[in-house]
Amino acid sequence: MRYVTALLTFLVLASSPAMAMDGIVTDTGDEVTVDDGTVFTEGAIIAVFDADGTEHDMQIMRVADTDDSTTVDLIDSETGDAETIEFMK
Repeated sequence: MRYVTALLTFLVLASSPAMAMDGIVTDTGDEVTVDDGTVFTEGAIIAVFDADGTEHDMQIMRVADTDDSTTVDLIDSETGDAETIEFMK
């Protein structure tokens, strides 16, 4: 019975939707998300998802952390476009 309970618990947790952090592109006001637990480290490449769910691999150029938010300057790895995204805490 313990194995059945463990299996059911695993299946419920594995099928749960992933948590995400919401951000706003400062120039456009567009909403974006990153996976919860994403670490903002300069030079790292992270996945940013736009409102349509399209994934953009972006390189972190600068991180500014305040009491209220984290602002991240990024470069789109595919297009070279620069964006600044603000994540509220």
